[in-house]
Amino acid sequence: MSDINAILYEALIQNREDQVLVPQVATMAGMAARTVYEYCADPRRTPDIRAIRAAFAVTQSPTIKMLLEPPGWRLVPVSDLATPQTDSLSREIEDVVIHTGNLLQHLREGLKSKETATVVKTARLIGRLETEVMEVRRLFEDTIRQGGEWEMSSL
Repeated sequence: MSDINAILYEALIQNREDQVLVPQVATMAGMAARTVYEYCADPRRTPDIRAIRAAFAVTQSPTIKMLLEPPGWRLVPVSDLATPQTDSLSREIEDVVIHTGNLLQHLREGLKSKETATVVKTARLIGRLETEVMEVRRLFEDTIRQGGEWEMSSL
């Protein structure tokens, strides 16, 4: 059994509290309990980092913490992390609109071109544009889900 599998086995199963701990870890990691059991017992399975993080969150095991916090590093609570530069959906959308304006101009030019290099560059730009649009959509949905408000006028 690999070291990581053995550490998870010890923290989640060996103490006979696996009926409680494994479902909690699975839920927190967004995976099936069976998968967590496999990570603990099957040395051929490399545990997903989400399972390791969730196992630490549930058990507060110092051994699991050592996996996540190697010497010279320190785990930082999410609450201590810097907040995004903007917390307003309307400001985020304005930023995206500014950035996508240039992308759209390059896309229009690229779509008219017959050169392979230009077509490849255009495909990359389309991917960047799709990523930005998806980020705005995610921010919008998160804001609405949290009961936040946004200004339609800034769109």
